[in-house]
Amino acid sequence: MTDVFSRKKRSEVMSRIRSKGTAVEESLYSIVRESIAARWTIDRNVSGLPGHPDIVIRELRLAIFAHGCFYHCCSQHGHIPKSNREYWSPKLASNLKRDRLNRSRLRRQGFSVWTIWEHALEGFQLQRTRLMMQRRLNKFVLEKAARRENRY
Repeated sequence: MTDVFSRKKRSEVMSRIRSKGTAVEESLYSIVRESIAARWTIDRNVSGLPGHPDIVIRELRLAIFAHGCFYHCCSQHGHIPKSNREYWSPKLASNLKRDRLNRSRLRRQGFSVWTIWEHALEGFQLQRTRLMMQRRLNKFVLEKAARRENRY
C-alpha cells in the first residue's frame, strides 16, 4: 500500500511527533502529582537515567514510563504498518529490546519500574487509571516505609 502523503508532506507530519511533553505524559504527570500531593519531588524526563523515564520520584526509587501504543508495541493497539515494513519491523523490534534493557538497568540501580500505556491515559480509561495509580502509589509508599522500619 502506498503512502497517502507525498515524501515532503510525510516528513512534515513525522517531524511534528514530539518525544517530550506529549499529552500522554502530561496526563500521567497530573495523575501522579494528584496522588502524592507535595510529599515528594517529581522529576520529569530524567536524562541521567537509562531510558529517560517520563516520571521519577527519587525518594521512592520509582521510575514511570508513559509508553505510546505504536512505538512501544502495545499488545492491544501496536501493529507493524503495511507500508515500509522493512523499516518498521526492525525499528519496533529494537524499541522493544531497548525498553527491556532500560528497565533492567533501572532495576539494577534499585528503581521500581512502572509502565503506563497511552490507551490507559485517554478517554474513558483515564479515570480508571487515575484510581489505579492512586491505590498503587499509596500501597507502594506503605511497603517502602515498612521495609525501612524492618531495617532498624
